[in-house]
Amino acid sequence: MLINYTSNNSLSDNGLNITPVSSDNYLNLNNSYSLSFSSYSSFNPGMSDLETDPNQQFSATSVSTSGMYNSMTGYGLINAAAAVAQAAGQNTFSNVPNVGGNNWGDNLVKAPEAWAKGYTGQGVVVAVLDTGVDYNDTQLKNNIWTNPNNDAAQGYANDVHGWNFVDNNNNVLDTSQIGHGTHVAGIIAGENNGSGITGVAYNAKIMPVKVLDNSGSGTDSTITDGIYYAVNHGANVINLSLGGAYPNSALESAIQYASSKKVVVVMAAGNDSADTPDYPASYANNWGLAVGAVDQNNQIASFSNYAGANVVDYVTAPGVNISSTIPGNKYATYSGTSMATPFVAGVVALMLSANHNLTDAQVRQIVTQTAQNSAQAAAFSLKTSPMLNSMNANTSFSAQPITEKITAISNSELSPLVNDNNMLINSDIWSQLLSNYHNTVDDTSSYSISSDDNTSADNLALLMQYHHQLHNISFTLI
Repeated sequence: MLINYTSNNSLSDNGLNITPVSSDNYLNLNNSYSLSFSSYSSFNPGMSDLETDPNQQFSATSVSTSGMYNSMTGYGLINAAAAVAQAAGQNTFSNVPNVGGNNWGDNLVKAPEAWAKGYTGQGVVVAVLDTGVDYNDTQLKNNIWTNPNNDAAQGYANDVHGWNFVDNNNNVLDTSQIGHGTHVAGIIAGENNGSGITGVAYNAKIMPVKVLDNSGSGTDSTITDGIYYAVNHGANVINLSLGGAYPNSALESAIQYASSKKVVVVMAAGNDSADTPDYPASYANNWGLAVGAVDQNNQIASFSNYAGANVVDYVTAPGVNISSTIPGNKYATYSGTSMATPFVAGVVALMLSANHNLTDAQVRQIVTQTAQNSAQAAAFSLKTSPMLNSMNANTSFSAQPITEKITAISNSELSPLVNDNNMLINSDIWSQLLSNYHNTVDDTSSYSISSDDNTSADNLALLMQYHHQLHNISFTLI
């Protein structure tokens, strides 16, 4: 049974979010933060590919490039054929036929090329820090980690399959309605048994570590404790399909500890359409990997947070309409960087099955050097009129309809549309601006798209499309 949570919904960016427990904690970055299914998402079960919320403002960003890295897609699409081959000391694996069914994501990251060489995640443990995992699922039960030790003396009595840091017990079963952790686990290590989906590293073991309750709520402390547990119990990879707006020093230290133990932490960039990754993905400037989402055509998802101008080890992976397991031997289709993250965790597991001695730094280097920048990442220039060049960073593009049809753009034709630093501009004009002109706005400038009660969703959606095109533009002073 396939449950599609992505159809017939406009994008309302609700998912996992770290927010202060109280306003008093806002500036105390060492305090614990709550995690809930709200904004700053790394997952959205009701996500379409275009934001149409008329009450939300968006800021466009410029794209800077440095070698293979750019501020939109980082190092681009992860490539298992190249990354696993390099980990094994071999040349990039040759292409093989795509697998069928709902496994287009496996094909896009070139996982079948690694499988053909015998690298399927064997001997690798991937910890899923999430809402738990349905370890009875027919596609997961044979790939669930079993603890060889009795950890009662350490406070983890009967932690046979992992630990629940929300309720402080050994019940790691995913009983949440959406099955977020089970969905993530299926992407990583769903069995290759001919039914449903096939995980990227389908012979890896999943270590369930419950750090979020059934509503998706938790704290930085539960996540931090979960990381230490996973590292100290033999995890090789940690998947964090969660994120929020605020840093936390204890969480950062836990990720650094994981790195020091050769454990690779893979983190969702977030679904805020923001210029930089959420936390903890922002820590990938030093440890682990940050992951953005692309669709089936390798186009950056409109909801995905970008890599940012400051270099961070950020790659992209499939994150739009991803089918995977949910509790009760069912399947669901979800979108979000939460879904992209386990694809990368799975590829890292394939790499470690080829070379178990790789350190976090070596994995990061190989992944970023072998990634392929997304098709949408190519920069192009925008030419504006002198009037536009003088407008400041707060210029507002409203989707309010404009009656006149303008086929050629000039200063005289644009000027009447500007009033009190607000630009009322239709999609035809904006399209021509994007395609026919060179930009002279500096890198610190930004534009926003706003609306009022008279704005139709269709008109706002049109301008949002051009807003996302603007993310591809390289702004330079001419």
